[in-house]
Amino acid sequence: MANNENLGSKKSEQLQENENFVTKVLSFFNKYQNIIYGVIIGILVIVLAIMAFNRFYVQKKNAEAAAQIVQPIQWLTKGDTASLKMALEGDGENDGFLDIASHYKITRTANTANYYAGLTYLKLGQKEEALDYLTKFKKKEDVLWYACQATIGDLYDEQGDESKAISYYEKAVKGKDPFFTPIALFKLGQMYERQGDWKKALAAYETIEKDFYTEYNRMSVAQYAERAKSNVN
Repeated sequence: MANNENLGSKKSEQLQENENFVTKVLSFFNKYQNIIYGVIIGILVIVLAIMAFNRFYVQKKNAEAAAQIVQPIQWLTKGDTASLKMALEGDGENDGFLDIASHYKITRTANTANYYAGLTYLKLGQKEEALDYLTKFKKKEDVLWYACQATIGDLYDEQGDESKAISYYEKAVKGKDPFFTPIALFKLGQMYERQGDWKKALAAYETIEKDFYTEYNRMSVAQYAERAKSNVN
């Protein structure tokens, strides 16, 4: 009987606590409801403003930039020095990659322009400028981005910076492109060999065999894998 009374008392106390909590919440809301509504409305205004900005400004700018980048890409594919310079700087009527990257910064096309500007500088033999623009290229277009990381790795390798070269090759091999990825894996294996890390070198070669068998045979990777294996053992 006493236990029932204690249980009833505890339930009564808990119910009272719950009622007190609800009363406090309602009291707080009634006291500050204007502020609360103001904050909610403010958040909605910000969200709607961002959506409107993206729809009516960013999308428009991206469409403009996408139309602008067609001509400099055509100049880039020609490959002669005069065309490459126009690809970068434009011809007075059409913007080049540099202006597109600068004038349309918030668009995806501007990001792509950074990549193409880097490639153009590379074709012109201006490797420092190439590195500068290639490292500005952000991961928005996956296939291009992984290829870009491999190219940056090449540039750092040429500079003798093995640590940075490996870092960028390791990013590049995370892609699954049937052409770029096995090449990047092979280069990564070669870098590991130079550092005496035969276990990692072997893993790179075996990944080519496992995931890109056609390229494994075409690139004659087996001989490098056997060498790495003999050094691991």
